[in-house]
Order: sequence, then C-alpha cells, then structure tokens
Amino acid sequence: MQAQILSFRDSMKYLFLMSEMVKKLLFSFLLIFPMIPVNSFAQIRIASPYSRFGLGDVAGNNNAWNFSMGETGVGMRSPLHINYCNPASYTAFDSTSFLFEGAFISNFVTLNSTLQSQSRNYTSLSHILFGMPVTHWWRTSLGLVPFSDVGYNILNQQTITDVGIVDRLYSGSGGINRFFWGNGFRPFKNLSVGMNASYLFGSMNREATVLYPDSLYLSNFKVDNNITISDFYFNFGVQYSFRLKDDLHLIAGAVFAPQTKVRAKTDMVAQTFFLGADGTEHVRDTIEKAEGEKGTFLIPMMLGGGISLEKTDKWVIGIDSKWQDWSKFTAFGRSDSLIDSYQISVGAEFLPDLNNYNNYLKRIRYRIGFLYDNSYLQLRGKMLTEYAISAGIGLPLRGMKTALNLGIQWGSMGTTNNGLIQETYFRFVVGFSIYERWFVKRKYF
Repeated sequence: MQAQILSFRDSMKYLFLMSEMVKKLLFSFLLIFPMIPVNSFAQIRIASPYSRFGLGDVAGNNNAWNFSMGETGVGMRSPLHINYCNPASYTAFDSTSFLFEGAFISNFVTLNSTLQSQSRNYTSLSHILFGMPVTHWWRTSLGLVPFSDVGYNILNQQTITDVGIVDRLYSGSGGINRFFWGNGFRPFKNLSVGMNASYLFGSMNREATVLYPDSLYLSNFKVDNNITISDFYFNFGVQYSFRLKDDLHLIAGAVFAPQTKVRAKTDMVAQTFFLGADGTEHVRDTIEKAEGEKGTFLIPMMLGGGISLEKTDKWVIGIDSKWQDWSKFTAFGRSDSLIDSYQISVGAEFLPDLNNYNNYLKRIRYRIGFLYDNSYLQLRGKMLTEYAISAGIGLPLRGMKTALNLGIQWGSMGTTNNGLIQETYFRFVVGFSIYERWFVKRKYF
C-alpha cells in the first residue's frame, strides 16, 4: 500500500513539473514570437526555376549546427542543439536545461543558361526551436521551420511562322511551413526513440502566361493557380549509442516518414486578355474558374540512416543517407513526373579545448560538411543533381554554453546542357543557440 502511495505521489509530481515546464515553454514562445516580422515565413525565400515542380524546393536540416556540417544529423545528438532531423536525438538534452535556437538565412543565387546569367538574393527566417526535459526519460521540443519553398520567374521565347514571337512566362511564390511538437524517449539506457508531430500550412501560387506580342488576332492567355495546404504530418526516429571507451561513442540512427496525404484546396482561374498601351492587362473572357476545390497532396515515404563517431567535448564526425519515393507523388490526383531522390552527406565538428579560458580560439567549435543529392527531377532526359560544401563556427559567450553560430554553404544544382539552367548558390546562416538552466532545485541555508 505504501509503495502505491509513493507511486501516486511521484506521478503527481511529474504531472506538476510537466505543467510548469509547458507553461515556461509556451511563455517563451509567446514572448519571442511577436518579435518576428509577420512576413518572415511568408515572403519569397528562394529563386529557383526548379521549384516549379512538385512541392517546390524541399527544405533541408537548416539548424545552424547541422547546416554547417552538410545537413548531417540522423546519427548525431547534442545537449546544446535541437536536431529536429531525428527526434530521437532530443534525449541528449540535459535534465536541467532549456534550449532556444533561432537563425536567419541569406540566399545569393546565380542562374546560368547558355544565353544569359541572372542573380537574386533573399533573406528570411530560418528556424525557431525550443527544447526542454520533461522527465528523466522524456524530452520535448517545439519548432517552426520551412517545409518547402517556391520562388521562380521564367521566360521562354519562341518565334513561330505566321504567328511571330510567342512569350511563355512562368512565375511562382510561397511555400509550406511546418510547426512541430517533437518528443524523444529513452526506454532503455542506450536506446532512444522519437516522433515529430507536425502541422503543415502555407500556400503556393503558380502562374503561367502566354503572350503574342506580334499578333493582333490571337488572345493572350493566363492561368493563375493558388494552392493552400493545411494538415498534419509525422516523422519518426531512433538512435542507439555504443560506448567504445569512457569518452568515445558510436551512434547509429534511422529516420522514417510514412506516405501521407495532406489536405489542400485550390483557387484557379484561366482567362484571355489583351494588353493596354501602358501594359495593363484587360480581361477578355474567363475560360475556367474554380474556387475552394478540395483535394490532397501525396507526400511519399522517406527513409534515412546515419552513423557518427564522437569523442565527448572534442570532436564528432558523421555520415547520412536518405531516400524518398517521389515517383509516387501526386497533387489533386495528378502526378508530376518526379523520380526517387537520394541524398548523402558527411559532416564533422572539432573543439580544440573546451576548458582553455586563456585562448578563446581553442574554445570555438569548427564545423565542415559536404552534401550530394540526386534530386527528384529528371528533365529532358537529364537527372538533376546537387552538391554543396559547407563550413561554420560556434562562438561561445564567455562563461556560458550559449553560442553565436555562423554557417556558410556553397553549392550548385542543374546544368546548362540541353537548354537547362544551372543554379549556383551561396547561403549564409546567423543564429543563436541559448542554453539556460531552468530546473535546478534551490537549497536555502
């Protein structure tokens, strides 16, 4: 009977602690969220003609820590960072810690074809992340991150006999955002499992226009399609840590996201029009119109695995691979001729001397990584690939575990062969990882 009473008391204690932690977590989120510009997650975040297809450019693991290591993270874990790539890694949080991470990312993109070159640049919010303990075997996290981005402007000009010049313009903007609640559990000493329950929301606007500037008899034509997505999405993770020596660990991890249908609705209008002398569009006829048409996007299954070798407070090196069955992607029941994607990444971090307070350079964390991706696009018989190298540093604040994280990434996607476009990009991330002790029991004398 006594054991049952103690068990009940422990349960009530955990419920009380959990409620207090959730209150603090929500308070911090509500305190910080209003400081973020309203359009930070709504503005155009990329300039990529290839975001015209599928869900657009699917976002990687942009946490400044993982970003600097080639977006590697399936087999990595840290008490100082929130690695949402694998929710099983949340169990690495200290039992008395509260974590907050936020960052901005700048994209500088150059688009090259055999005929011309153009440059674009954008800056937007990269992520907002919170992490904290619940019990000795349970950790939790909240985050707001991009899921996919759409941003492009394409002009295809042709000359046709008896018609003259024909201009085909394609433009798109928007993207899908992801708000997630993640939980990591440690059922056994070296085994961790986790799940992210995400809410996907956002809109993608795509417009296609055909112009006949040399003809007085042919009507210009435009289709404007706005798609809004709002639904839940889940992904899972597992990690197992092998202790090789006192301070040397081998960590194996895996991630999985099941095939998911997410709800969407579309507003579409197809019209013919003529251009006024000042370039203003004047509608001639509405050919087709649909408002609030409901449907689904089928996001295909994803599998990934990773492994890392870590020497505590000295260095870590890891390798990841991911595969996703994009050939099964559909939007409102229609496929988009996508193919399966495969990605491999390698990353490492090195810390010279954590406790050397006489030499600041030795307390900086140095990071480097490499990424190679067979994308889900195959255009004009050519599979489009992407590769990138990245690097970064973690600058600690004196006497604290809080750090300023800087990361850079240079990469290229596509080719100028077969009339395609090659993207060359440079990305720069600036963020903070704030580490605080919130759950320490105070003793009074």
